Amino acid sequence: MRTATICPGPCNTAWRRAEEVSDESGTEHHITPAWGQPVQCDSCVERARRQLSELPTFLAAVHLEATNGSRAPLTAAIRSSAGADASFPGQAPLILIETLLGEMEELEADVLHLRGLGAAFNPAGPVGPRITVAVQVLEAHLDWMMQQHPAAAELHDRTNANPGGQIRGWHAAAQRFVKDHPQREVQRLGPCPHCKGPYLVQSTDLRLVNDLPYIECRDPDCRSVFTTPEYNAYMKTLTQALKAVA
Repeated sequence: MRTATICPGPCNTAWRRAEEVSDESGTEHHITPAWGQPVQCDSCVERARRQLSELPTFLAAVHLEATNGSRAPLTAAIRSSAGADASFPGQAPLILIETLLGEMEELEADVLHLRGLGAAFNPAGPVGPRITVAVQVLEAHLDWMMQQHPAAAELHDRTNANPGGQIRGWHAAAQRFVKDHPQREVQRLGPCPHCKGPYLVQSTDLRLVNDLPYIECRDPDCRSVFTTPEYNAYMKTLTQALKAVA
């Protein structure tokens, strides 16, 4: 059983900087570090949980940028060729999706292998279901990843394998892209029950039913439509199923 360690997350950034100054100059400080439970603290675990839950919304918005074929500005690049060298409309968001989803599926496969739970989801399918499955698997194993993954004690950084740091990096990259492209607002709704892609939004075009909006899938190959009660019943069933396998 692991003993408690100083959390490697961003919660201790100020403490680590104060420690460096103290080592270099001898200046004392009175900053108290946050301790892990036993490796990463509760605050960092919950932050990772929230960021992971928001990823489908952000990635759906990025994917819509690609499928609608609009060119992304240079600020949308994630330190890659996705900006200045974009040679066709939609290339930048496609590269972003490919990069982030590839890393998510790599961590998914790593976790399933380490826990002896078999092979990961086939990454050759459509983007929408791949996003949904990757996030669901990582959410189901988040507590284990944050405390027992071999890299859980490494500092949160995009250059190492700490799951918390990876989630933080994916969230920041996707959020930055979406904020740079505010023209498409995507509601935080569950995955489509038909195509499994994270594209469900409240309809702004269809009339209301008993003052409640229709829910529609924005995937151009699906376009399913649900009433609000149908969506609520589906989400209740989905939530119960996820809790049963977590």
